[in-house]
Amino acid sequence: MSLARLLMDLSNAFGPVGYEDEVHSVIRQEIEPFVDEIYTDEIGNLIAVKKGTGKRIGIFTHVDEVSLVISKIDERGFARFEELGGIDPKVLISQRVRIKSRDGKERYGVIGMLAPHLQKKETRGEVPSFDELFIDASINPDYSKIDIGDLAVVDFSAFEMNGKISGKALDDRACAAISIETAKELSKYLSTPTVYFVFTTREEVGAIGAKGAAESLEIDLGVAMDVTHHEKESDIEIGKGPALTVGGPNIHKGYFKLLDDYAKDQEFKVQYEFGPGRTGTDADNVQIAGSGVPTLLLSLPQMFMHTPVEVVQISDVAGTARLLAGFFISLNGGESL
Repeated sequence: MSLARLLMDLSNAFGPVGYEDEVHSVIRQEIEPFVDEIYTDEIGNLIAVKKGTGKRIGIFTHVDEVSLVISKIDERGFARFEELGGIDPKVLISQRVRIKSRDGKERYGVIGMLAPHLQKKETRGEVPSFDELFIDASINPDYSKIDIGDLAVVDFSAFEMNGKISGKALDDRACAAISIETAKELSKYLSTPTVYFVFTTREEVGAIGAKGAAESLEIDLGVAMDVTHHEKESDIEIGKGPALTVGGPNIHKGYFKLLDDYAKDQEFKVQYEFGPGRTGTDADNVQIAGSGVPTLLLSLPQMFMHTPVEVVQISDVAGTARLLAGFFISLNGGESL
């Protein structure tokens, strides 16, 4: 499968917070030939293991997506909902949604709001709150089967445009693609460290999955990957490689220098992002697992985060995978920190 197709398939998969099984199926199919073991742990993380010698390294990428949960539905098929993860109600207006019910069946709806003609003049310019939005699911002949607790995501098909991919949930499934590509790169080497590719659950509501996995795996180094904002003002742009988080209390200074030196020596395109405190990523929980885990954070530049049209550059994904694979191989050389 091409990298572009992989990114689109990961984006299109249904994977609300805590319900990432469909995403796991895509990942399993692609990564299984390049690892020695793959399993789902008790908390819901998918973990693929590339067995080796020396260092034990964990790569953490979350695969849940910001999503909606049905909180009420009336006899007409109009459903109220709450957010799972950070969603701006502005991006939901007029969107089509996929709903998965407890019976396992998928149903569809559209997010509506009071028509402009019926709004009061003094409130017409205001952004509606979640209390003023609803999902019209009446198009389904069996909408009465939709119930409280059923989950929904925006129904948007990813597409390729001029070396980029646009779609939903590329935060953070684009980084899951980096993990898959890293496993492929490592398969070219005769000797590698042991690498755990951890596709984490529930990052969008507190990085719960990452902490559980980091506690159990007893790794020597944790590498968290997530997306960051494309901002020319911050000198972080798509197409210019991953952003290495530097400084701050959460990034291990010794391993950062090794990674930075390796990237410079091998002439990889990288950018830099300062981390003054909590990062809002899996890195926050990985570093405090057990008695502490040396942790790095790599961020993939992205446009339009937490919208249905997130954008990433394919070359950034491919380049980051090559960088990580080479860096991991270099760590088997008895480096000192």
